Amino acid sequence: MNGKQREWVEAFRSQQDLYRSFGECMLQVLTELLSNRNIPINSITYRVKDVDALAEKLTRPGKDYESLTDVTDLLGLRVVTNFADDVDRVVRIIDRHLDVDPDHSEDKRPYDPHWFGYASVHRVCSLPKAMLERPEYARFAGLRCEIQVRSILQHAWAEIEHDLGYKVAGGIPNSLRRRFSMLAGLLELADDQFMLLRDELTLYSTRVVAQLQRNPEAVALDTISLETFIRNSPVVQKLDEEISEMRGRPLMGPTKAVLEARVEELTYLGVKNIKDLATALEASQELVRSLAHKIYRDDRRRGLPMSRGSCLSLLVQVLIGRLDSLEEVRTLLDRFNIGAPAARDERAILLKEMAQGLMV
Repeated sequence: MNGKQREWVEAFRSQQDLYRSFGECMLQVLTELLSNRNIPINSITYRVKDVDALAEKLTRPGKDYESLTDVTDLLGLRVVTNFADDVDRVVRIIDRHLDVDPDHSEDKRPYDPHWFGYASVHRVCSLPKAMLERPEYARFAGLRCEIQVRSILQHAWAEIEHDLGYKVAGGIPNSLRRRFSMLAGLLELADDQFMLLRDELTLYSTRVVAQLQRNPEAVALDTISLETFIRNSPVVQKLDEEISEMRGRPLMGPTKAVLEARVEELTYLGVKNIKDLATALEASQELVRSLAHKIYRDDRRRGLPMSRGSCLSLLVQVLIGRLDSLEEVRTLLDRFNIGAPAARDERAILLKEMAQGLMV
């Protein structure tokens, strides 16, 4: 290492805190840009280059830097998307809102049909002039970072590839090259299939609304059809509003966890499709109202949000109460974690009495 390179290493050593602050800044900027556009992101991370790693890089054969700022990855950020086609959406946002250096940016995704391997888009960026003019960002003038954008499966390949260390060894042996290509191809195929699955689920969601009107018995009970039913059923809306007003709690959601729990419970109890659900709710709505008054009359969580579709949780309990024995009722309350454990015996008796018409 020559004297100039040693000066750069020491200069960078003294700038570690500045680059960490720059990393936090870029992390915040990217997070806000992407969240505002509803792009599903798995993770955004950053790292400041290790001083020893910089020293090694400066002395590599073929590297000829004129200044420290010519090293474009002193700060590196990585954006990992859930889906491969979101990589391009992220890159377009970076290109539009940050100052990108096109000479040092590149797309490393394979376009050769005979080649599989590392896939990522790299952008070398700095903050735009308008941001650098603001006092809180002025200290980052002249600093650049490298942003890598890849899907989560592309990221998995890159991490495994790095861990195996074959790049350091100058390439993989020919005897193993075919196996590497096969694995990389499988991950690329999986990326494509996940995108297709996402698109098909979106299409299914739009079709469910029409199917609920035309042929509800043909609509299987799942989280998508259940959420659509909750948002469109006048009976659900009326019961939820009554329960919300009674409890003094605003409506929200429903959350994915709530939907999954209701599907599991209702399916176990024999509700297989949306018509079954609508019929059961219509026939049991008075019992649902009665149960709500009995178990929520002393609600101590007034003001906290409650999930839309809460009436279906009560319907589940009404259906459980119709089981043959009190022991079965108690067992299912435990299975589905309904009510406080210490009060489940009392809840089981209440449900059985309501089912038998002994209490209204």
